[in-house]
Amino acid sequence: MRIPDLPPTAIVVIAHPLPTHGGTMRNPFIAQIARACAERGWLALRFNFRGTGESAGEFTGGEREVEDVDAAVRHGRSLAPALPLGLVGYSFGARMSAAWLERGGRADAVVLVALPLRDPEQGPLPPPRLPAGTFVVAAEDDQFGKADELRAALPDARLAVVPDAEHFFIGKRDEAVRLVCDELARAFAVPSHLP
Repeated sequence: MRIPDLPPTAIVVIAHPLPTHGGTMRNPFIAQIARACAERGWLALRFNFRGTGESAGEFTGGEREVEDVDAAVRHGRSLAPALPLGLVGYSFGARMSAAWLERGGRADAVVLVALPLRDPEQGPLPPPRLPAGTFVVAAEDDQFGKADELRAALPDARLAVVPDAEHFFIGKRDEAVRLVCDELARAFAVPSHLP
């Protein structure tokens, strides 16, 4: 958990990439998002999916990990029920966050980063049915779902594209993190601790 220096103005739950490819809550990109959230005055809550890191249970490849997203969101809400709550998912975390939305999950802000349309092990994935206006940060040349493919698959989403970026946003993470935090700030409609 990343706690801001001042009392938080929002809670942000952050879901990590695919555990079978090394994804954990300690992923550098996830950690950078958490730091940026804390700098803006938001409490950032990272978690490990089941069977990942020190989490109990066994990884199910996406069958039950949506329950982990739900548990993390419920925990985040319990920390400060009066504050706005955002959910950010990266890669597999974006996929599970989208599944949570499909099952009726609601948050004040949802940002899906590098939402995959292809699984590295199983191939093509069906596009999720997202609520209109869901914010998606896409890497232009993402090997698991290029920006143009996401635009076609998710016509009702609001898509922000990071040019010349691939799935891991190497050399482009600052830009992607700024897009994430700017969208959260817009959705929360609360002043952050930074201008």
